[in-house]
Amino acid sequence: MLEQPRVPDWIRAFSYPGWTNVFQLVPTNNYLYPVALREEWKSQFNDWNGNILLLAKDGCPTRVIRASRDSGDSQPWRYGQRELGDEMGWKTNEKLYRLASTIPGRKLYGSAAANMLFDDDRTSRQLSGFYAGQLHGFLKDVLAWVLESMPRVEWVACLGREAWFLTCSAIGNPHLASRHREHRDFYKPVTGIIAQKKISAFPLYHPAARRVDDLMKKGWREFRTALSTSRNAVIDHTASSDGSRLG
Repeated sequence: MLEQPRVPDWIRAFSYPGWTNVFQLVPTNNYLYPVALREEWKSQFNDWNGNILLLAKDGCPTRVIRASRDSGDSQPWRYGQRELGDEMGWKTNEKLYRLASTIPGRKLYGSAAANMLFDDDRTSRQLSGFYAGQLHGFLKDVLAWVLESMPRVEWVACLGREAWFLTCSAIGNPHLASRHREHRDFYKPVTGIIAQKKISAFPLYHPAARRVDDLMKKGWREFRTALSTSRNAVIDHTASSDGSRLG
């Protein structure tokens, strides 16, 4: 499993009013996205060599990581787990693990807000500054760095409208960034280019969405079909002009 590259100083040093940079809150942390401590989660959540980036909204309110740090947790910047007594996040992570495991291959799991924690204790909230301005520009640059740093990445599974908005902006389709629901309900991916890589964004429900389990599962089935179709297209492209296979 490929470890992440060193996080550059411009990411570690960024600050924005109303938000806390996790690298400043936990200076000993070296990870852009939280760490999966559960062994079976690691291949689905922490592999930078995966071909899929699972992108959600944000990590958690600032107070959650601060409380873990202050209690002496050796790795406060981690994914919430039921057996560790975490108050939030573990239900979403368990559900996402089950859904992601229906898709073959290894994956990296992160959020549109990346290393930035919003200083609002509510679990359901609008992310101030996310959609425009300096913070938006920073998060778009961070996502670009992530996609550039993943050698095999081809897809971003956009878990909710924030992830879709940021991904569309980063891969050169800002005119589609506000149309998550339309693309999600009709299973319409969007493809763009970043760092000379062809990247496709697939719109999905956030795992924490309520009363949409059947629609959520159908979205993941459609995502798996899209992945299979794209692989078949690559295979077909290797055929020579007379129909024979190359290699």
